[in-house]
Amino acid sequence: MPKTGRIQRISDYLGDRVKLNDSYKAVFDNVHGEIVLRHLMKVGHVFNPTYVPGDTHESAHREGMRRLVLSILRQLNMTEEEMRNIMEQEDA
Repeated sequence: MPKTGRIQRISDYLGDRVKLNDSYKAVFDNVHGEIVLRHLMKVGHVFNPTYVPGDTHESAHREGMRRLVLSILRQLNMTEEEMRNIMEQEDA
């Protein structure tokens, strides 16, 4: 019996999420991807404070950058230990 209605929408959504997750892994699961990810983590203040005393606009800007990088890391299912290991590696 073909999927219809709500079940089809859920199935389509899950299929799209799997494709998206696979795409993230394809982009970042190689030497070049790790170099880019390390750079994003540095400029995105992943392990540094985003608050800039006296400058609410810069604080908000840095926090926005940080949140974007964290969403990439979440998509990759990265643990904090894996993130720290990437940050410790030297650029190739």
